[in-house]
Amino acid sequence: MKTSNLIKLTLAAVMLLAVTLISRAGILDSPDNPHNFSARTWNNDPADPNTVCGVCHVPHHANPNAGPLWGHDLITGGTWKMYANGVSPAANIKYSPALQPNPSSMACLSCHDGSVAVNAYGAPNGFARNGTAEFVTNSAAISERSQDLTHSHPISFNYDLIVGNTTGKDKWLWPSGNSVLAPDANSSTFTPGNDMTVKGFLLDQKGNLECNSCHDVHNQEGSAWDKSLNPHLVKINGTQGGVGSLLCRSCHNK
Repeated sequence: MKTSNLIKLTLAAVMLLAVTLISRAGILDSPDNPHNFSARTWNNDPADPNTVCGVCHVPHHANPNAGPLWGHDLITGGTWKMYANGVSPAANIKYSPALQPNPSSMACLSCHDGSVAVNAYGAPNGFARNGTAEFVTNSAAISERSQDLTHSHPISFNYDLIVGNTTGKDKWLWPSGNSVLAPDANSSTFTPGNDMTVKGFLLDQKGNLECNSCHDVHNQEGSAWDKSLNPHLVKINGTQGGVGSLLCRSCHNK
């Protein structure tokens, strides 16, 4: 009897895991996923046909100035214009802006700045595969090929350094130990992380806010990617008690 019950419980757990995996659309699970380049004609290497990871990552000789095992071209030269006081839009920020984006955000900007081709990777000096360069356009081109980040949410700063109710701090930010506002179960397919605090779920290991604080590029935790409901891979999407803006309100005490 005990063995029979154990088998039943094991089968139930396997079925639940299968349902969970099926409901989660990862990079490979949909041709429409914005980071699934497997079907692109330029992503066809005879040595590794239709590679998925290789557009961004390499196992050896990676670029140390960007994300983990980074193999995509980066922007070279020029000066980044960071979100700061006195720069449009004028912002009463409480931190010292970085001179340039930190490596993890630079990795995102290597495509989303709009000046480096998506298919520029895989060689020491980069190249556009199959001869035609493809660029990120429209709203996905964050800096519109100008290295101007003054019209996007500030990035590359330490969150805890500016939180508080004293001079030079921002009293309208929640402490990083607060829990994020995850959506109701019936409003969004959501995969929680191991640590659902602002620090554990949204900030990087150094406590910095970066591009991947808001977006999960691999669609592994947070709100599932959906072509119409969550096309930008926003980590927290949906409603809680009928109120939206959960991602914003997880940090901003308004």
